Amino acid sequence: KKGAKPKPAANWMLGPIKSWLNENNTGIDQFQILPQKTSVIIKMIDEGRLSFSIASSKLFSALIETPDKDPEQVATEENWLQNSNSNGIENLIDQVLRKFPEKVSDYKKGKKGLMGLFVGEVMKLSKGTADPKMTNDILSKKLKS
Repeated sequence: KKGAKPKPAANWMLGPIKSWLNENNTGIDQFQILPQKTSVIIKMIDEGRLSFSIASSKLFSALIETPDKDPEQVATEENWLQNSNSNGIENLIDQVLRKFPEKVSDYKKGKKGLMGLFVGEVMKLSKGTADPKMTNDILSKKLKS
């Protein structure tokens, strides 16, 4: 009713919310985050502005501690919003590829499992804010050239 799509809303109810309720041995009537705020979180994920991982681990915990705060405001203050700026991500990718020239060579020789290393390093440099899908797409193109 608060604007989130049904499937992601159900996933949140059966995932992070149910886990929290079970861990705290409490019912939904004791859950402190209002449905409108949960809906905002779900929309931010759907729009690609926030990763599910950050939302479910960090933002969710922050809102449990301070349920009166706005999810968007908390995510912005904590710098948890994903970076979907392709130029910024490309710059981070270039740094990673320069740091690991031997791994780039190994990747081009067929060690495709190294993609995870490259993505992980980009995520580390961006402090988890680089959009993973965009990072993978740009990395793939750069490594094919």
